[in-house]
Amino acid sequence: MKHRIIWKFLNAYIVLIIVAIFVLNFFVSLKLRDYYELQISERLKDNVVLLSDIVNKDLAERNQEAIQRKTKVLADELQLRITVIDNKGGVLGDSEKDPLLMESHSNRLEVIRALESGVGESNRFSDTSGYNMKYVAAPVVKNSQIIGVVRVALPLIQVEAQIRFIYRIVLMGGLVAVVIALIIGYITSKRITNPIRKMQGIAQSISQGNFNERIDIKTKDELEELAKSLNKMADRLQTQIDNLKKMDRVRTDFVANVSHELKTPLTSIKGFIETLEDGAIDDKQNAKRFISIIKKHADGLSNIINDLLSLSELELDKDTLRKENFDLKDLIEEVSLGFGHAISSKHHKFEKDFTGNSFNVRADKTKIEQVLVNLIDNAIKYTKEEGIVKISLVNNSDRFSIIVEDNGIGIPQDHIKRIFERFYRVDKARSRSLGGTGLGLAIVKHIVALHSGDIAIESQIDKGTKVTISLPKA
Repeated sequence: MKHRIIWKFLNAYIVLIIVAIFVLNFFVSLKLRDYYELQISERLKDNVVLLSDIVNKDLAERNQEAIQRKTKVLADELQLRITVIDNKGGVLGDSEKDPLLMESHSNRLEVIRALESGVGESNRFSDTSGYNMKYVAAPVVKNSQIIGVVRVALPLIQVEAQIRFIYRIVLMGGLVAVVIALIIGYITSKRITNPIRKMQGIAQSISQGNFNERIDIKTKDELEELAKSLNKMADRLQTQIDNLKKMDRVRTDFVANVSHELKTPLTSIKGFIETLEDGAIDDKQNAKRFISIIKKHADGLSNIINDLLSLSELELDKDTLRKENFDLKDLIEEVSLGFGHAISSKHHKFEKDFTGNSFNVRADKTKIEQVLVNLIDNAIKYTKEEGIVKISLVNNSDRFSIIVEDNGIGIPQDHIKRIFERFYRVDKARSRSLGGTGLGLAIVKHIVALHSGDIAIESQIDKGTKVTISLPKA
């Protein structure tokens, strides 16, 4: 009986873990493939746009010797395969093969897509390289005319290798887990069966005529108590597992987002610096423009880091509020003055409306100012010239309502529920071009929550956005 109970328990336990390990490996492989391919695509897109600028002049002059030389050098530096194609499909430069021996590339899917939509990509087997490749192509434009296409490629074998590496790690971890589970399960099983063995021994003694023995284990009470203990333990374990999964998911998403947000400007900075090193620094006009772009990306990195630090302080320290009594109306007037230039430069009509008599509130003035700056700045940025930006302050019975509204580009309805997520942008390219870090509204939400307030957004495409904040008076 002892062995049957223990091994039934252990067998089920081990099978469950083995199944979980294989299921985990399967989904990890799928997710890793998608993640790495996305990272490769982003990297290739950044590089191909930069390369199109580098070969623009040589392609316009059809200087095949210069194109081939640059293609070789850049391919070694970037660890990519680079191909330069004219607007008829002819290959003018390739980092791995003699262009004269290569057939027309006009029928390549990524080239067709690049000519049609600006950037094209595809995955397929390369006869030249002998394995599957990820291709990304972009047109080269001179005087508003497409004069050719630049294509970069990276072998997908790297993705497969990384996935296999992670798969082996997970599998090894699973085997260790099985061994640990076997030891723990055996010990646990013995503890579970000990009371049963005691009752069996007493029952055998009684069956042999030893009536002096007494059963001091109340079976019903013990089973109920054990069931309750197991249930409580299971509940605690499930809660802890759920919390760990949630924390791991948040951490993974956060690391991926931060990596992407930092990688994009860093890649551009590196690319422009390399371009300057390659001789563009002698072209004063372009050199000045490249340095300006590098500075813009550096400022963007600084803004992201500052916002990350602010958000981290808000999330980790619930006692960061330094409350004081101040007049909300005066603060709004003060903050509004700081946007005078931004408003006048876009010819906006800026309106303020105050409903009520007293606007004294007890709150963290610095953080409420940060909320106002973020909301007004967003309203101005995403409102076209000669638009309207309005801020209202309403004294309700027990709360103050701050309303910032505009008649700008608006937010699609399916994006509103995610607008407060860190690094979430409705239009990534537009947000970055306007200097946004993707953290402003997340910071606003945390500050409002720390003040026990509420925040809501209403928006319609091309009609504008309305943000309402409700703050308690005390």
